[in-house]
Amino acid sequence: MKTKDLILVALVCANVTLAAVALALYVGKAETAAVAGVATRSGDYVLVTGQIASSREALLVIDVVAKRANLYTPKAGVGVGGQSWELTGTRNLAQDFGATPK
Repeated sequence: MKTKDLILVALVCANVTLAAVALALYVGKAETAAVAGVATRSGDYVLVTGQIASSREALLVIDVVAKRANLYTPKAGVGVGGQSWELTGTRNLAQDFGATPK
């Protein structure tokens, strides 16, 4: 191989390496999607569990009749077993989606 060919191959390898590093950094910083667990519908409520952060779980309770959604998260500092939950947020679904309550 000539010196010109060796330089060309080295530049191509360097570009492929830089592209792979850039892709790895981009994928590593991508925002994670919300992952929901099993949804249970029992009467007038829908319960969904899911991960809202890398180390944080939540419980979403939707009251179908009242058209409200409540988000519960575990209280900080409480261990597994006797875990206590606190109401983190609530939404009026009828107002959010433009429907008039019955």
